[in-house]
Amino acid sequence: MRALQVRLKDRSYPIFVGRDILSRAADVLNKVKISQKHAIVVSQKEIAAHCQWRLTDALAKGGVEAAFFLTPAAKSSEAAKSQGTYFKLIKQLALLDGKGRSVFLIALGGGVIGDLTGFAAAVYRRGIPYIQIPTTLTAQVDSAIGGKTGIDLPEGKNLLGAIYQPRAVLSDTALLDTLPDRHWSDGFAEVIKYGVIRDARLFSILEKNGKEGIRKNHRLLEKVILRCARIKARIVSEDEWDKKDIRIVLNFGHTAGHAIEAASRFSREVTHGQAVAVGMLIASDIADSLGVLKDKTLTGRLEKTLLKFDLPLFYKGLSTEALFRAMGYDKKKTDSGKNRFVLPVTIGKTAVVSDVPTDVLTKALEKRRN
Repeated sequence: MRALQVRLKDRSYPIFVGRDILSRAADVLNKVKISQKHAIVVSQKEIAAHCQWRLTDALAKGGVEAAFFLTPAAKSSEAAKSQGTYFKLIKQLALLDGKGRSVFLIALGGGVIGDLTGFAAAVYRRGIPYIQIPTTLTAQVDSAIGGKTGIDLPEGKNLLGAIYQPRAVLSDTALLDTLPDRHWSDGFAEVIKYGVIRDARLFSILEKNGKEGIRKNHRLLEKVILRCARIKARIVSEDEWDKKDIRIVLNFGHTAGHAIEAASRFSREVTHGQAVAVGMLIASDIADSLGVLKDKTLTGRLEKTLLKFDLPLFYKGLSTEALFRAMGYDKKKTDSGKNRFVLPVTIGKTAVVSDVPTDVLTKALEKRRN
């Protein structure tokens, strides 16, 4: 088991990465001094079926009693972040806590479960401890780290939220074994993002090995997750509250990517990772048009690497007008209303550019339409 630290003074916490480390959950609780002996584990039925008893037994070794809260079945995992599900979780918390049992929360799942659990932990009794046990590659390299939490409203995603740090992140790579192939590709879109924005060595590893080469090599997979987690931890340590324009670099590929998702009405036919993949290429094309891109081989290398991870180079069927409308609601816009993009300069270096001209953006969007 390898460990690194998110350094936030009194809110600092460790990230543990390794294979078959779920069994050491009680040790993790001891290390981060969680004294509560009653946990509510927030998860989904499909995830709990694979690891509920392993986690329950692991917690019992430390004298922790676990109860499970499973989010309702739905067509979309995003439905777990609804107001209704959130209040059901709060009610279960209150019932257990009302019996004189001080409780903490465990998020056992992907980014949606992490968002829901973290927000409940932030709000209940003005804050109780929680830990993240991410079960997707996307969550292990990205969303479980940094403390961004939230739930959705009918008017939009993540409109209720808080930055509230976990006490620890436990990333067991064995939990990824049952992931569907599509989820692996989605996760690797975020890994590729990290390579482009901060880590040329990581990008070279991705270029060389491809999806199956990393997925089937447990030691290499652990190394890749650690490199991504280290980058995220460093950025969060420098800009915890997302106020210094440091954390914005993590949005590379997401401005256009979120627009593709929104214009597709968050259809299951277009995953987040697929949208981000095309969004990264749109950002690269914009950078080239504006003269920001200094490494002229970058776009080609990025395209070839995306294909090695079964990620698309184009989006389908959306009008430029629909994408522009979707970007009008993008939270990465500046307060002045101008668009803002994270653009690649070289592998490992980016620039933030505001007010990209409409004709440049239109050209980049149309180039990536299939």
